[in-house]
Formats: sequence, C-alpha cells, structure tokens
Amino acid sequence: MGEILHMLPHLIVLMVANILLGLYAKIGVEQIAFDWKKLVSGIIKAVIIGIAALSLAYATSVIDLSGVGVEPATLITAAIVLYAQKAFTNLAKCLNVNTTTTTSK
Repeated sequence: MGEILHMLPHLIVLMVANILLGLYAKIGVEQIAFDWKKLVSGIIKAVIIGIAALSLAYATSVIDLSGVGVEPATLITAAIVLYAQKAFTNLAKCLNVNTTTTTSK
C-alpha cells in the first residue's frame, strides 16, 4: 500500500496538468468560451478515475493477484501513463502541433 501512496502525488500532478492544458487548449487555441460546467465535469471525471485506480490498486494489494500478473503499482502506473498521454495531447494542441499520423501502404 505504501508504494501506491508514494505514486499517488504523481497521478494527481498529471491530472491537474491535463485539466490546465485542456483548459488552455480550448480557451486559448480553439477560442471556445469558458464554461464552469465543463470544468467541474472534467474535475469530477478526473477524481472518479483517480479513486477508481486507487481502489483497484488497493484491492489487488489485499487480494494477491500477482500470480496472474496484476500488481497494484501496475494499475497506478497505467493511470499515470493515461494522464501523461492526455496531457501531452493537450500540450500539442496548445502548441499547434499536428499529432495525427498516417500509415504508408
């Protein structure tokens, strides 16, 4: 459980970064009017996802699932990677960087 709590601040920082970068991308780049309802909705979604990841990590630490390859740190790491990816996507939008890729045939 200590490892989960140690990783939690990293998840929270990335959640906040994603929310702030998304806010800037919408308001500063896409020129969309600020909407409190969307901001609160985004914060609620981030809290729900964070609590769910923490709950799953806790549950896997109580019920040893390491035999099937599920570790508590893996679940928190997955949530951290998810929010890092979302933050990078929003940062790209803020910098007007095209992130679409095409595959050659």
